[in-house]
Amino acid sequence: MANQTINYFLKLIKWSKRLNPKEEDILVKRLKKKKLRQIGKKYRVSDERIRQIENIALLKLQEKNFQERLF
Repeated sequence: MANQTINYFLKLIKWSKRLNPKEEDILVKRLKKKKLRQIGKKYRVSDERIRQIENIALLKLQEKNFQERLF
């Protein structure tokens, strides 16, 4: 992904008030190419749990209200 695109998504994540700090941190780390296992060690959970948290956070960003505010 181009740096400009990554920077856009990083700002979008930081700007969102829907995400809790853990979800925000996980999404930022995943955009920076961190592996699930590495992130899981920080939070002392499995890589599967990190994947689940990541998916929940992405769903929050996709909700209709959030999209309406963007456009």
